[in-house]
Amino acid sequence: MPTKHNDLDEASANGATFIVKDERSALKLKREETREAEAKYKAIVARENAAAKLELAKIRLRQSASEKARTNIALTTPLLLVLLIGGFIIMLGTGAIQDEHVSVASALLTLVAGSLMQNLRSIVSEGAAEASDAKATEDTTKPKTK
Repeated sequence: MPTKHNDLDEASANGATFIVKDERSALKLKREETREAEAKYKAIVARENAAAKLELAKIRLRQSASEKARTNIALTTPLLLVLLIGGFIIMLGTGAIQDEHVSVASALLTLVAGSLMQNLRSIVSEGAAEASDAKATEDTTKPKTK
């Protein structure tokens, strides 16, 4: 007894594929693929952020106490100078410092700012000297290749 769908059976036997156009299903499939891609991207970004934080933590743990102190002083000295000099200028502008005390206040400010800048200079020079020593040590420990 012959079947009604003879053409369908023959096409299936020959390896032909029929594509049914269902726009709703295609749209849902695209949305799902987009969600999966976004989830993968977010996972990659989270993993990279975690790796970066871990690397920063490792760097901080390797720092000696003197390196940490130098870093803190190097970061806080400019802020302290801005605060001191800015405060002095504001106090002069508002008249909070009497005219006969301006020279004393400016001399004290000059001493404090000078000592802070000297500390900053010594920190920078020590850091540069240590960096050059570390580089020289690193250069001598590396095997020379030609």
